[in-house]
Amino acid sequence: MMQGIWHRVMRVNLTTGVCGVEEVPDEVYDYFLGGSGLGAYFLWKECPAGTKAFDPENRLILATGPNQSSKQSGSAKWSAISIGPQLEMNSESACTASFGYELKSCGFDAMVIHGKAPHPVYIAVNNDKAEVKDATPMWGKDAYITDDMITEQEGNEPVVLTIGQAAERLVRIANVQTAKKSYLGRGGLGAVMGSKNLKGIALKGTMDHPELYNPEEIKRLNREIAGKMVTAQSRKPKELQMRVLGTAFVTNKFASQGNLPVKNYSLSEEDFPSGLKTLGGVHYLETLGAKPWPCKFCVLQCHNKVTVKEGKYAYHGKGPEYESFAMMGFNVLVDDMDAVAYAGELANKYSMDTISLGSIIAWAMESYEKGVITKEDTYGIDLKWGDADAMIAMIEKMTERAPGLGFALGEGTGYAAKVYGKGSEDWAVQMKGVEIAAHNWRAQYISALNYCTGCACGPNYERGNSQHIYVAPIYLPEWGIDAETSPASERWSWPGMAERNAKFHDYNNVINSFVRCKFQDFGGYSLTDNLNTFNAITGYTWTQDDLRKCGERITTLQKMLTMRYGWKKEMDFAYPKRFMEPVDRGVAAGKIPIGLEDAIMEYYEVREWDDEGRPTRGLIDRMGMEKYAATEEKMQHIF
Repeated sequence: MMQGIWHRVMRVNLTTGVCGVEEVPDEVYDYFLGGSGLGAYFLWKECPAGTKAFDPENRLILATGPNQSSKQSGSAKWSAISIGPQLEMNSESACTASFGYELKSCGFDAMVIHGKAPHPVYIAVNNDKAEVKDATPMWGKDAYITDDMITEQEGNEPVVLTIGQAAERLVRIANVQTAKKSYLGRGGLGAVMGSKNLKGIALKGTMDHPELYNPEEIKRLNREIAGKMVTAQSRKPKELQMRVLGTAFVTNKFASQGNLPVKNYSLSEEDFPSGLKTLGGVHYLETLGAKPWPCKFCVLQCHNKVTVKEGKYAYHGKGPEYESFAMMGFNVLVDDMDAVAYAGELANKYSMDTISLGSIIAWAMESYEKGVITKEDTYGIDLKWGDADAMIAMIEKMTERAPGLGFALGEGTGYAAKVYGKGSEDWAVQMKGVEIAAHNWRAQYISALNYCTGCACGPNYERGNSQHIYVAPIYLPEWGIDAETSPASERWSWPGMAERNAKFHDYNNVINSFVRCKFQDFGGYSLTDNLNTFNAITGYTWTQDDLRKCGERITTLQKMLTMRYGWKKEMDFAYPKRFMEPVDRGVAAGKIPIGLEDAIMEYYEVREWDDEGRPTRGLIDRMGMEKYAATEEKMQHIF
């Protein structure tokens, strides 16, 4: 039996208010570990074809893995899984702070929530007891105020998870916050909570974590790994240290690679020199006074707290991550760091994913520039490129679900482009209803392949991250990816990319199910560290082949879920038109991923999928997943 887990989950039926405990078989953990894999398992078991994101029958699964019991740097990460409203297929996101630890301290590996409450509620969990409580006074409040209200009502400093007004109003890019610094950003899972009238969750746990197989070895590994990462960071220049700049440290590096999104991905970094000067890097530190705000046990400390001391953008709180200021700065040509940070603060309080938000507003600005939408559509807002106040005003309109443009933008770029038409679909940088993140496919073609083939949350960079081979660089030498086999000079070619992309999908599924923060990789955390930690926790004697096969099983189950919820092969080929539009300047000038269609087909072959992108019988047999491949299961009804 696997150590480091409880083998049980908390069940909550919001329709009836009934809470209970369910034992989870050992095979589930052997096959899918926890986290993302455990969430995929519960969707497979309980959400049949035809289930939609806002249906009461949809599940919201908040899941830890074996690693939360290790208290190792990076083990604050945990996963959330549901049928997401952007894709209307299986979607997932990940978060940090201390929610995952507290859930373990309550005696559970996960919470599985379904139904719809008759009025606004929050869930209060105290060790192994859960209660559904009235949240009517909190409805209409932002996520941070709600956090304060639940904390005061529950007392004894619970760990809290909440949503704001955009999530209540079912904006499809709605996120979820915890600790006022970490977010389930992608996939619209905040809107799933809103659809269930679930305003928040409060956890208070006093139980010891599950027993570890070799606690002394875990202590040794924790010291060794933390020491290695601290040393590696200290040897880097100040402007490349995560503790100093958070993820803003990558800005200058990405600029030198052509990896930044500029003006809705239509320009290069050289066309926006004021952005290069004022956004990210040391200027970020100097302007916002960023201070480390680490997650529990983490030695890299990438989260930070900032202060805008005065003016209309004044606030004190979470500083923007790279993706946030890239999408809401570079991508909309706003070069005022105070304004970009403040816009992110509003998005976080109201509950909107800053990646999708920046892409949506960029589409709207381009549509305004080209006359597709007018001032009459924008409520009188002069929605010009680079106008920070116009961006902030449109964030308010989206949160309000203002009739017309505000509502359409809240449905996502793809929806808005269909409504307003006039060729605006051509500059909607999204796939399958999900906006593309701040990694430019022109800088490394594998990004385009990752966006097209992901099956954990559509074109979600964090569920694949294969671009990191060339932009970080991050290698997986234990799985055959290193500087020799994957030199930077090959980033604009296709040979070998399908196999590397597949390995990174499996790798991400392993660490999102284990669950571990992948940012530890920037400190030198390796797959060997991952495997040694896993074996010391669980008592297993897995090899790297076993680890890879586990990742393959999770990817395969996710693929079967996408098929159940409506995926068709043509969706993988319906990439944004902008993919094939080159920029004229910069290091990536003239680079477009010609041959992408052939690379997708090669990816299918590497994955052992057929020509229609479906898992083959040989793959299913090799994975031992015959029962999971059944097209129609007898659904188990809970409560």
